Amino acid sequence: MKKLVWFTCFAVHGMAFAALDIVPVNKEGESLVYAVKTSSGKVLGIFWDQENGTSDYGFESSVVPDFLWSPDRSYVAVTAGASRSRTVTVYKAGENSLKEVSIPHELTGEKAAPLNEITDPVADGMDAVRWQPDGTLLVRFWSAQRLKDDNENQKEANVWADLDVSGAEGKIVGAGSVEPTPEPDGEESFDPERLVGTHQVSGRNPDGTNYSGKVEIRVKNGLVLLEWKIGKEVSHGTGLVVGMTLGVALDDGIAVYQIFGQSEGQSLIGFWSLGKSSVTNKEAIRIGSADMEDARVEVEKINGNYVSLREVGDGQVEGNVTISGGEIAKKVAWEVNGRKTMCQGMALGEGLAVITPAGLSVFSKRGDSLEGQSLTGKENISQESLIPAN
Repeated sequence: MKKLVWFTCFAVHGMAFAALDIVPVNKEGESLVYAVKTSSGKVLGIFWDQENGTSDYGFESSVVPDFLWSPDRSYVAVTAGASRSRTVTVYKAGENSLKEVSIPHELTGEKAAPLNEITDPVADGMDAVRWQPDGTLLVRFWSAQRLKDDNENQKEANVWADLDVSGAEGKIVGAGSVEPTPEPDGEESFDPERLVGTHQVSGRNPDGTNYSGKVEIRVKNGLVLLEWKIGKEVSHGTGLVVGMTLGVALDDGIAVYQIFGQSEGQSLIGFWSLGKSSVTNKEAIRIGSADMEDARVEVEKINGNYVSLREVGDGQVEGNVTISGGEIAKKVAWEVNGRKTMCQGMALGEGLAVITPAGLSVFSKRGDSLEGQSLTGKENISQESLIPAN
């Protein structure tokens, strides 16, 4: 079942430039985030300490949070939590403190009236999307429930609502819905030619800062060739599309995206990582007039032991594969002909991308198995399957 999504705008009033920042510790293996006074660099407190589960500001999360500052940096929206239980907390940044702004986490009673009839409209989770020029914060809610149409039939839809927040009160002032574009069935892959062109790209760096620029996408002999231009920096990647997943081998890293077909254009929502780091960084590519540029992506559970079957010439090469790791960043242990190799992988939606010694492998979940393609050398593409070992 598709997720039902509310797009909601929060308005936060009385903005004034803050002299406070939130700074992640940029060291491998350290999961600490400090609140720092901008003028002096003085640490005012610990915002998030994953190892000890503590926060001087009452913040709780088991995964690395995302920070989204208002244009004047007087408010910060913090998104955190696992894929099915995401939360958004908004803080007002003062001279020496962070104060939480109350926002509602559910749409019930009269508040749901503009959204037609929704069964049990309690949000399963939420994400901060972006700050608007007028100072409102666009927040997305999602739920496993569906809308009912005028004939009482269940109808899937992407639903948004404008929610004006002043102080601790919330009020929906507008609502609407967008019918989702049908996706191809499970056995078909998205045509990569539909990605060709130069498109807007935006994302988040490992240090928590945002970036934006252009990405040019070309397709050659079934390969997706990407060139990012972010300011003066240029980087490249080579990818494969399997199902609705685009996996990309970067100059020095890996990326994985889910492709969302929409009424006009597509959105690619994904994550990237450089080197052998387990730190994942979010990115969105907007193609055409995409009407849902930051779609919610669920992650399938794929950790376990598999038997790999790769087509080589007229035969097959068999191996053993073990997938482990967190929700997105994966460790993939590959054993072929008695030789063991530890590979870097990333999972998103129903897809998995893996950087192997031979090149790139991209899979999409089909039942209990993972079906996909492998790129070895510059242009040699072969079919590959990962079948559960047990």
